[in-house]
Amino acid sequence: MRITALLCAVVGLTASSLLAEDLTDPPWDSTLPNQTSQSWDYTANPLSPVVTVDNPYGEPGIDWGNAAPESVAGWDGTDIGTMHIGEGGGDLWIWIPNNEDENLYKMIFWQVTSDKSPTPTGDPPQTIPAGTGGPGVPPQVALGDNWYVYNGVNVIQPNPDGEWLHFELAYCTNVAEIVVDTVCMPEPATLGLLAAGAGLAFLRRRR
Repeated sequence: MRITALLCAVVGLTASSLLAEDLTDPPWDSTLPNQTSQSWDYTANPLSPVVTVDNPYGEPGIDWGNAAPESVAGWDGTDIGTMHIGEGGGDLWIWIPNNEDENLYKMIFWQVTSDKSPTPTGDPPQTIPAGTGGPGVPPQVALGDNWYVYNGVNVIQPNPDGEWLHFELAYCTNVAEIVVDTVCMPEPATLGLLAAGAGLAFLRRRR
């Protein structure tokens, strides 16, 4: 089963939304230009998730492979909506439009709330757990009852006009919420503003 949806901005997001998923600010200077943010919250109704978009470069998109809406017990014991991965495992693709200017680095900070660890793969292949060098961000944050907020930093060089994030998901994984923040930045002047030391070290090694 494959489910595809384009994101749309939602007005009137309640204060309770995304409190579990969006736990951590991106590991870069909040005043940098060329930033985007997009989020999906399936907990209230997986058939009609709460979606927020702040992306001036276009509409992001999401594509599920072998997933279906399901209600399960959440991290506090109450039932929540999720996207449930079926037998044999499944996939999650996220499309992010970018600033199209040339000679920019792209950094992506993703957070996925689920009861099993997602495996980032595909394009871009460079994934650095945020906890390895960022501002005290662990690669996963426990919510309770086998639920975690998993996160990581992807680095793309040079900056494309858009990219797909791809995650492989194990059988019986339940995904409740997703947040993706990005920044495109010129090289090298703005790189000094980054707080993600591991990301910078990775870029140096790739040169």
